[in-house]
Amino acid sequence: MPRPGSPALTRWWLALCLLAGLWLPVASPGATGIAADACLDILTPDEVPAVRLEVEKATTPAKHQQGLMGRLLPDDASAMLFIFPTAAPRVFWMRDTPGSLDMLFADDRRRIIHIARETRPFTDDPHPSQGPARYVLETRGGFAARHGVVPGMSFRWHDGPCPIP
Repeated sequence: MPRPGSPALTRWWLALCLLAGLWLPVASPGATGIAADACLDILTPDEVPAVRLEVEKATTPAKHQQGLMGRLLPDDASAMLFIFPTAAPRVFWMRDTPGSLDMLFADDRRRIIHIARETRPFTDDPHPSQGPARYVLETRGGFAARHGVVPGMSFRWHDGPCPIP
């Protein structure tokens, strides 16, 4: 080990910092957020809006595969909505996803059938839908608990920004 204050210690410390920066799995500064293109309301069983989110829709196989990899959701008002052509058993994972997510799986009627809560970032752990799902809404980890979202609730959306209250 180089002695304190020596140029060798400075180089050693710089090399260590560079290596740590290369190997630590963190999102790049410009990789946060979503490209919101719709406004989504989560509804109580009696169709009363409970929570409103700005969502980025993933409607193509390429967008389904990319998902939120390398990006963080900035807050509880942002989410990603995966839309599939038909309902089928779905399995999601967290590969290259830097933040914990809640995954809300919904059927053809947009009714939430299962919630995978607070998933672990950067894992290939499978998160199955527990039934045929046509939609998957990814929110920040803990979102469902913070907002009282449970299976049996549903959602609806419209394209474009959320109205300003």
